[in-house]
Amino acid sequence: MRYKILAVLFAFSACTTAFAQHNYSIPVDNWTYDVIQQLQNRGYLLDLSPGFKPYRRMEVAEALQNLEKKTDISKLPQADRWLIKKLDREFSYEKQLLDGEKQNPDTSFSGARFAEEAFFNFVKGDYKTFKYSDKLNFRPTLRTEFGFDVGNHISLYTDATIDQTLLDDTLYTGSTKFGLDALHQQAYIQYFDRYVDLTFGRDYLSWGYGNNGTVLISPTAGALDMASVFLKTSVVKYNWFVAQLNPMPEFTPDTNSYMPFPTVGQPDPMANRYFTGSRFEFNIANKVFLGAYQAATFGGPNAPIDLEIINPLRVTYETENNSGKDLNAFLGGDISIFWPRNFNFYGDLMIDDWQVDRKTKGDLKPNLYAIDAGIRVSNILESFGISGTDANLQYMMVRNRVYNEYNWASFEKLLLRNYPVANPYGDDFWNLDLRLSHWLTYDWKFGIEMMHLEHGSSNLYGPYTMPWLTDPNITVQTGYNEPFPYGTIQITNLFKASVMYQPRQDFYGQATIIYTQNHNYEYSAGVDKGVVSFIFTIYYNFAKSILFR
Repeated sequence: MRYKILAVLFAFSACTTAFAQHNYSIPVDNWTYDVIQQLQNRGYLLDLSPGFKPYRRMEVAEALQNLEKKTDISKLPQADRWLIKKLDREFSYEKQLLDGEKQNPDTSFSGARFAEEAFFNFVKGDYKTFKYSDKLNFRPTLRTEFGFDVGNHISLYTDATIDQTLLDDTLYTGSTKFGLDALHQQAYIQYFDRYVDLTFGRDYLSWGYGNNGTVLISPTAGALDMASVFLKTSVVKYNWFVAQLNPMPEFTPDTNSYMPFPTVGQPDPMANRYFTGSRFEFNIANKVFLGAYQAATFGGPNAPIDLEIINPLRVTYETENNSGKDLNAFLGGDISIFWPRNFNFYGDLMIDDWQVDRKTKGDLKPNLYAIDAGIRVSNILESFGISGTDANLQYMMVRNRVYNEYNWASFEKLLLRNYPVANPYGDDFWNLDLRLSHWLTYDWKFGIEMMHLEHGSSNLYGPYTMPWLTDPNITVQTGYNEPFPYGTIQITNLFKASVMYQPRQDFYGQATIIYTQNHNYEYSAGVDKGVVSFIFTIYYNFAKSILFR
């Protein structure tokens, strides 16, 4: 089919400009992200920004072509060649489009892509974040995707997903009909050229470099309903967005003791909720990536989008402190260093609230911030003639009340559809995570993970406690300190082992077994529990692309 398409391409002696056709977002659960990250750690594909996701199909294809121009692939370590070959096969159609563009760059074409993805999951135990199955169950996920290109610069894209893993999801708030859970994860229209992406609709967004979630924006909660602007050069990239979060009550049942005005006996009004932010990323010689960002949640009953808050040229902290706007502001910066070869260090600091003065009891509020830091090392056995072995060690810490908000403004919590936006654990936790993986052959990959997690019970889903204000024994003179994590602490030690067989780009099978030992299980003091979990996944992807004038 691909050769027929290519024949049609040259029969018309034309093709699209670069980034024209098939520039659709790659779903964040796609296997290609893991492969791209491993190649970036080896020093390849760094013209794909490591701090902005999702990637788009045409930009990955162009990055592969740039790599092939600059590098003699045959001289690379064997596992590196395997990884490049996997991406070459996945994006071969897009690479053909780029090759055709060089023949005649001035002709406009339209095209379409249809794909059907299937994840056939057999699961038991705590097999994914938020998901628990007490016995072995079959949980398929079926995703139908359709994209349509209008000329060289406009794309429309949508998907429909039936996800039966949501049947086990304790946080899922959607409806179930006929025993099926369905949702749209992507539905957007986009204008794009080499330097600008304009997106309107539902699409994924992720900032930063961490694994399993970052300290501000991750795809943990799914895609955002947003308007987004993405400006791109080889040195500087910039993203601005404003998103509508799902409405939720302005007041929560636990708020009355802290409310500035009573609401007892009155219904809780529903509040409109919004999330906005902007981030710069500076690329220094494809070795050092520096990021700086700001964001804020805001809203209220019947509240419209506030143009002052979403203004990308304003500093959200200044807007919050000096204009009287009711919002929850975030400010941060990150860094990722790819040097020397096969080595990557990354770190991120995000500030939610930082107290400067200590003049009143309100100033005793603890500083609210989150950090992550990690090291990735590739081909660690290269000196023994063995390639394909990777290691990743990461520390993440999020203080209590980060992403949270005072009870009378609980709608400003950084939640989307009841899920944390930043990372799967929300706030009030720290963890240390070690991951090792090895490509034994082109087809087979083995991996293990060991993690220590301490998570306090006073987290993002709980009330916003303020003991520095409510305890009469606490004064400015005595000061206030609290333990971290806060409340009853659930301590989890996890061991995970997995094996994946991937002979083709459109098929793989993966088996994973997980053992967790939990102390104070589900925040019940003194309760210890070990859990054995299992997930076996068969993945298949059927895709057809059409090019027409």
